[in-house]
Amino acid sequence: MAYKKELTLSFDCIDKEELLQRINGKTNFVLVDTVGMYNGNKFKIKGARTIPYPEVIDRRKELIPYEEIIIYCKHRDCIASKKVALGLKLLHIANVKVYEGGIDEWLQFNLPVEDE
Repeated sequence: MAYKKELTLSFDCIDKEELLQRINGKTNFVLVDTVGMYNGNKFKIKGARTIPYPEVIDRRKELIPYEEIIIYCKHRDCIASKKVALGLKLLHIANVKVYEGGIDEWLQFNLPVEDE
């Protein structure tokens, strides 16, 4: 007989202040923009690498050398960064965090960006 089993997964999040500390502290981390040019987006957080969210899992070897991987997408309700973080975690990559505020929050506070 078939049955269902529930699996609970979690991931760590950081806020904009913590992300600014990482950027200004020049720590060994990679910031991954999963938004790209989607839905008219024109900017990414300064220093971020754009990897569209469907490609991040396949390109994970590019991220493994970093001590910390920080993923973000459009805004707090966007689930792309969360899907990526959970996928990486399922592949036993433990140093993943999500910046939930995304590019929308970053722009709202006039923090440093660059053209996509």
